Amino acid sequence: MLDDAQGNGFVNTLNIFPKEKQMYDLIIPQLEKLYEQSGLEVQFAPKCHWSENVNGRICLVQEDLKTKKFRNINRLKGFDMPHMRRVLEKLAEFHAASAVWRQRNGPFPEDFQRTYLPANYNKSKSYHARVQSYKAAMAKWGLPEHEQYVSRIPTADQFVQSVARCFNTNPQEFKVLNHGDFWSSNIMLSYTQSGEINQLRFVDFQLCKWGSPSQDLWELIICSAHHSIRIKHFDCFVRIYHTHLVRCLKILNYTERMPLLRELHMSMIKYGFWGYFTTFTHLVFILLPVDTEASLQLLMQADEEGDRFRSKVYTNPLYVRSALSILPFLYRRGILDF
Repeated sequence: MLDDAQGNGFVNTLNIFPKEKQMYDLIIPQLEKLYEQSGLEVQFAPKCHWSENVNGRICLVQEDLKTKKFRNINRLKGFDMPHMRRVLEKLAEFHAASAVWRQRNGPFPEDFQRTYLPANYNKSKSYHARVQSYKAAMAKWGLPEHEQYVSRIPTADQFVQSVARCFNTNPQEFKVLNHGDFWSSNIMLSYTQSGEINQLRFVDFQLCKWGSPSQDLWELIICSAHHSIRIKHFDCFVRIYHTHLVRCLKILNYTERMPLLRELHMSMIKYGFWGYFTTFTHLVFILLPVDTEASLQLLMQADEEGDRFRSKVYTNPLYVRSALSILPFLYRRGILDF
């Protein structure tokens, strides 16, 4: 539950909790119904038994997935290839259903179209502090020719403009309803007695956004693929997703032109800023050891205490190991050309 006193500022701007209530009450059941009408049983999320919105106070009573032996993987290890395949296919099922829903029902409600961009970000002491700490940490990573990467860290203006370009997608492009926060802690799995993956459920639908599927794909691959396969099998991940996406669109009788694999690859580059964005923001916290407190306030704090915390998280060995492969990959694809 979130009351008015807690849900201010950024939270209210995005209207995230009313949006999540709408997802559980209306949209997710309708997406699942599309597959049922095609003779398939597909479930995307825990069942919502009861919900209410009283004067802006949201309450959801949901199915307890842990009683059915669903669990998360270890976020520090990430998904191996069998897990990535199943998660990508489940994501494709969700995206395909959302595209068909849009085709049959018209645009998603306004909350799912809304874009949040920070005002006066170029004057943000927090962003400048993070960038300076990040650049200082990069010099300690052992990254060959690290200066060429340091010089490509975006300014505040470039950062905001890049976010805006990711949201302002071409109306002619294939679009889906993105989960918007798609990483391992929002993906729950159950297993057979022999240890095989059985079922998957997604949780936390607060940031769903209509747009290019590249947003969810970048976040999943960067934040939740095991470090040994994240870059090595990047293109394979895109193909796995695309193959199942087209299969699902056909099952659901999608009547528009099918998205091509090369178009999806082009979209991954065009909106590749999501790859940098999630590396610079989400992955920093995701790879923090369990005994380290994750403090967003300290990360953004423009003082000596904030500097010490940022130095610690930006030089975390798990993060450094990932960044050493991610940043050169983004550089080779031209994604760091701001």
